[in-house]
Amino acid sequence: MTTIPQTPAEYRKQRAEEKQREAFQRNAAKLGAGLMLLPLLAFVLMLAIGAVHGFAPAVPAIGYGTTVLLILGADALAVVVKKFRK
Repeated sequence: MTTIPQTPAEYRKQRAEEKQREAFQRNAAKLGAGLMLLPLLAFVLMLAIGAVHGFAPAVPAIGYGTTVLLILGADALAVVVKKFRK
């Protein structure tokens, strides 16, 4: 960092770059947390569907891979809905 006074345009550019960097870091942290929680969410969903299958045999029992895909599909659907609501 220099001690030379910045012009207003340079200051705005620097602030915009800092905000962009912070937004990237925040979004990267969200992505990492989401990827780390994916196996846990899929496992819990699989157990819940298995419990419903125990009470109501008409509900099919599904495996871990299918629940992972269901979670990914639900997340993708949420992103699309959020994008169109804006």
